[in-house]
Amino acid sequence: MNLKGKTFWEMEKESISYALKNEDMWMNLAVIAANVKGLVENERELDLAFKAQDENNPGGYVNQKNQLLTVFFRKMYKLECKLAFYAKDKGDQELLNDVSIPESKFNVISEKKALIKCSTILKRGNEYLPKTAGYGITAVELENLSTELSALEKMQPTIGLITNDRKSAGRSIKELISEGRRLLDKQDDGFEGMIDDDAFIDGWFAVRKIKGRHLLKNKDQKGPDENN
Repeated sequence: MNLKGKTFWEMEKESISYALKNEDMWMNLAVIAANVKGLVENERELDLAFKAQDENNPGGYVNQKNQLLTVFFRKMYKLECKLAFYAKDKGDQELLNDVSIPESKFNVISEKKALIKCSTILKRGNEYLPKTAGYGITAVELENLSTELSALEKMQPTIGLITNDRKSAGRSIKELISEGRRLLDKQDDGFEGMIDDDAFIDGWFAVRKIKGRHLLKNKDQKGPDENN
């Protein structure tokens, strides 16, 4: 929820509350009553749209996944180092080419490429498992890393789906705010044109904050230019 949208929503809620507390002023005026009903519905839908946007905010999800990736890449780098040690020890250049990648590069290349590289390292780790027991590589380690990799790969498309849902909620909010502004503008004219209670109307515009009444000046009242 951006600040501008929240400010409008708060003002709309306060305006509706003020109108409903003073419904005796307008309840017999059908067109005003219908407009107030429209405002109440607009505010309800806006509330639901903001809640949907907050629920679909990808920030927390992305942060969580980034943390999981950081931990996973560290584990993969340790496995890679053990395989590289073996490859250098045995002069296996092909294996070394497949498993060598600086730890920092995991965070530079795309997530997809990083996970593909991890998949290759795990594949080679399983192929060389019978030969690398003395280098600290175990079947349990490889199995656990394979499980983590599978889980991370399944998380990939979810970010896009969440982001799309959030964008959809954002468009809905924009439309609802535009509708709310139109309804409030009509309400301003309806109250000022059809109700003669100045205290009520002054209170309404005080709550509205963005539009004041156009009052005629007293003949004895000096304008701002005359005071200079």
